[in-house]
Amino acid sequence: MVAGPTEIEKDILLAGAHPMVYNRTPEFSKFINRIEENLKRLFMTKDDIFILCSSGTGAMEAAVVNLLSENDEILIVISGTFSHRWYEITNRFNVKAQPIEIPEGGSINPHLINEKINSKTKAVFVTANETSLGTTTDVEAIGKCIKDTKTILVVDAISSLGSDRFETDNWFCDVVISSSQKALALPPGLAFITISKKAWYLQEKSNLPKYYFDLKNYKENLVRGQTPFTPPISLLYQLDLRLKKILEKGMDLVVEEHREKSLYLQKGLESMGLKVIGNRPSNGVIGVLFPERIDAFEVVQRLRVEFNIEITPSPGNNKARIARIGLFGNLNNSDIDDLLTGLRKIIQT
Repeated sequence: MVAGPTEIEKDILLAGAHPMVYNRTPEFSKFINRIEENLKRLFMTKDDIFILCSSGTGAMEAAVVNLLSENDEILIVISGTFSHRWYEITNRFNVKAQPIEIPEGGSINPHLINEKINSKTKAVFVTANETSLGTTTDVEAIGKCIKDTKTILVVDAISSLGSDRFETDNWFCDVVISSSQKALALPPGLAFITISKKAWYLQEKSNLPKYYFDLKNYKENLVRGQTPFTPPISLLYQLDLRLKKILEKGMDLVVEEHREKSLYLQKGLESMGLKVIGNRPSNGVIGVLFPERIDAFEVVQRLRVEFNIEITPSPGNNKARIARIGLFGNLNNSDIDDLLTGLRKIIQT
């Protein structure tokens, strides 16, 4: 019950045992085209989606090096450890990033972003779900605020796409990234990025170094149903089946099931006097604030040893106070009950 990797359904695991095939064939191109169309339905976009062989951080770097140039001015909404990663990446490439820091667990007023944008602001970077705390950002409101400007909206949806409501085109998101090991409940190793026509204009002007993550190469290859480099074929078979199962069930129901599990967990935690972080908790990851008398890191260790349940502390300075509980993957209320039982016994001793 961590924030990824997740519990994976047995038929998805077995799909990864599919015999190897040669990927430069017409049949494999049709396979890639099917995955591409289903990813568009998942992202709710009409724009191309590029499949990368990396973790989500690889897609974050791809977004930066394909859209920006040295000394470009950007805004980054920072609400925790993982949104701060945007700052770390852009700083490495000498981009002028202005951080907008908000209190951990808090929400940003979208109009504050509008006030800070000027004619030189190339992009606003936000994180849909701050996984270090399990709190979400109102991406829809931010998109509406900046949609009529020349500034593009870049969204890290790594831990929200598939568990929280997300509509790329309707929310005026120009670049959205995600990955396989969160709400998609697949093994790690795949990342995805979609780029709007508005944002692609920046790609054509970008002067940052890139080779493996040069999305122009991915776009040219996608026309023929291919990836520029050898893809992780086993993971693609798992992705194909997972997308089929998600879309057959329907995105609304998939998100609702995550929401119901989240509310069920929150109610159980609150019944023990534990506080859930933030006023916009995620459907996929819940951050729990423990009283000062209880060491959250010790709780994590005891759950693992005494109950065979894996949750994770919050990174950085919060590991003694905050733990994170993931609700991605093949989990149900019975699993949540087991966790709550273990937590109850631990905090009473």
